[in-house]
Amino acid sequence: MNKYLQFLIAACLIFFAGTASAQHYYLPLNQDVIARYDSALYKVGSTFHTSIKPYFNNEIEEYTRIDSIPSYTMKETKFGKTLVGRKIFNEHLLQVKGDDYTLYGDFIMEFNAGRSMEDTLDKNTFINSRGIAVGGTFGKHFSFASTFLESQSTFSSYIDSAIRETYVVPGGSRIKNYDNKFDYGTVNGSIAFSLKKHFSFQFGHDKNFIGDGYRSMLLSDNSYNYPFLKINANFWKIKYMVLYALFQDGPYPTVNDDEAFRRKYGTFHYLDINIGKRLTFGVLEGIIWEYDSTRAFDIQYMNPVIFLRPVEFSIGSPDNALIGFNARYKLNGQNYLYGQLMLDEFKLNEVLADSGWWGNKQAFQLGFRMFNPFGINNLIFGSEFNYSRPFTYQHKSSATAYAHYNQPLAHPVGANFWESVTSVGYSYKRWHANLKINYTKVGYDIDSAGTVINYGNNVLLSYIPPSQNHPYGNETLQGLETTVINGDLRLWYLLNPVANLVIEGGTRIRQTDNIYGSTETIFFYIGLRTTLTNRYFDF
Repeated sequence: MNKYLQFLIAACLIFFAGTASAQHYYLPLNQDVIARYDSALYKVGSTFHTSIKPYFNNEIEEYTRIDSIPSYTMKETKFGKTLVGRKIFNEHLLQVKGDDYTLYGDFIMEFNAGRSMEDTLDKNTFINSRGIAVGGTFGKHFSFASTFLESQSTFSSYIDSAIRETYVVPGGSRIKNYDNKFDYGTVNGSIAFSLKKHFSFQFGHDKNFIGDGYRSMLLSDNSYNYPFLKINANFWKIKYMVLYALFQDGPYPTVNDDEAFRRKYGTFHYLDINIGKRLTFGVLEGIIWEYDSTRAFDIQYMNPVIFLRPVEFSIGSPDNALIGFNARYKLNGQNYLYGQLMLDEFKLNEVLADSGWWGNKQAFQLGFRMFNPFGINNLIFGSEFNYSRPFTYQHKSSATAYAHYNQPLAHPVGANFWESVTSVGYSYKRWHANLKINYTKVGYDIDSAGTVINYGNNVLLSYIPPSQNHPYGNETLQGLETTVINGDLRLWYLLNPVANLVIEGGTRIRQTDNIYGSTETIFFYIGLRTTLTNRYFDF
């Protein structure tokens, strides 16, 4: 690790350990967990900055108590009051509480069995994951959390094909064995400090998310965990985040299972400001640059205040710079609009010319969400539209692409697509149900003769040949235009809200259609799982 980054991390640890004197910690970056608090956080007049995830518990508790959510409630029984009953339904497996500290430990797991019925193949699938989670708080301002999972899995054919191309499980780590099943491990952990209510610091190996929707076109949790140092400043109507990250990618498309992934670095600044009681507006700027023997973590990108784009120009660097915008408007206490715009390249004259210049690399999102529609408590409806032009997020090579672990850092489809996502969810005590439908049009990197050509879908490919050979005439959905429909119905019972343990079952239907024909996959599953992260198989 670069000596300047080591110095910065050490300085933070020493200083804030000395200042540590309620106990603060980050909630899991999981939609099931976050949904418990959304109706309170999105009310008109709330100043909570919902676009920066994961959430800090002390910021949530300014609007609602963490332990007073309706989904926690259940009828008390004689068994539920016993030690075994409390551990199953309401407590960590191991927990110790003192006057100024807490410690906990849990077994975490996923045992999932399914049946995938496909056009030419029916197959049984399974996920067998076992691990542990530990964490705790010390004083009022220090917390830590860590999890480890070891997994063996088989998946539906379309997921299986994606894994064999990238050697990475979607949202997860590299595979170890790919004969009949995939072996892989998942590790994450972090330590966090807070200075009263205005500053928080997190150093860890985990994920981040910027946005108010199901997807993020700016920075999502689609890819695997990565090491990072994050600084948050929260004051007046502003929340400001600085993120220093270490990413990796295989030398695509020649990646294999025994070759070391190449390092690259990222720095992000995100400013989120509340304008009045209803509107919140955010600005993101990011830089991705390649690690090599002469350049590691660039000290010029460590300044947490200045805009990065002028610095990038001033040093004449070949780095990948992006600028994004996030907005949210509360119509009333139960409805809000949200949107995003990502500018990877932008020349106004080329955009106005409408000539299909390859460098018109932009993506955007528009969405709408309702709480308790038609007066039905605990019902949530949401719909969003996501769009990305060809070559967005690509750069000169995978070493500077907007990707990590061979997966996009934004939308899992990559680029050169548009998508509609509609979902409806309902909760009754600890029972939950969600129906989600994705309708996607995408242009894959294949021509009518079956030849692989960079049409702008795969973010790991270099944009240099298209920019030189076909600088104009590029249109969204160019290449192999394909319609992809994903339907997902999921039912689950929140067995233990403290450990986020659920019993679940459901079905997924995926259909594709293009000039080569149609495919259909129908997948049924049932399982027991600890829900600590999001999983995106709807691509």
